[in-house]
Amino acid sequence: MTAAAQAENPSASLERDEAQEREPTARQGAPGAQPPAEGPHEPTGETPTDETDVAAHEDSRHHRLKAENEALYQRLLRLQAEFDNFRKRTEREKQDFFDYALTDFVRKLLPVLDAFERGLEVAEGETVADYKTGFQLVLKQFTEVLAQAGLEPIETSGRIFDPNRHQALMREETEAFADNQIMGELQPGYTLKGRLLRPALVKVAAAPDKTTTETQSN
Repeated sequence: MTAAAQAENPSASLERDEAQEREPTARQGAPGAQPPAEGPHEPTGETPTDETDVAAHEDSRHHRLKAENEALYQRLLRLQAEFDNFRKRTEREKQDFFDYALTDFVRKLLPVLDAFERGLEVAEGETVADYKTGFQLVLKQFTEVLAQAGLEPIETSGRIFDPNRHQALMREETEAFADNQIMGELQPGYTLKGRLLRPALVKVAAAPDKTTTETQSN
């Protein structure tokens, strides 16, 4: 458009200028428009910061676990050594207890031993009755020492046979005693602090068989 035309129609000239200014903007915002491509990144040769932190964390964790493992191992060795010492000390104390458990009991038996030795020294003019009396005194002393240790004789006279405390060596049919009653003691039995040490050997009565008795009578 010429200058004369622009002068005659200034509004048309203004509209044309605005259209020219909008055209580049429209081209930039058109569908399918792509931003200018960036050039390829050049490798820098450095590890990214996050990977470096992970590696450092793993290394620190490894050293920590190794130190904890070493501490636990040393503690285990100490506990094992302490337990071994405790076991040896316990075995030694147990052996000492077994070796000297009877010390007090044997000490109480020494006077009985002395009495036996004196009893063997028969004085001139001593009779059998005197010797028997001395022997009975020694036996009484010995029995008292055993009783203090918890030894008790098992009663048998007039008792009913008890298989937990008596052992029957003989059975005799008789009407003089009740059935299963002890007739006599063949060897004394003993308990030690309530526990059976040796059963008493006894002779036990048995009720006569009436069938056999009637047959013999006939």
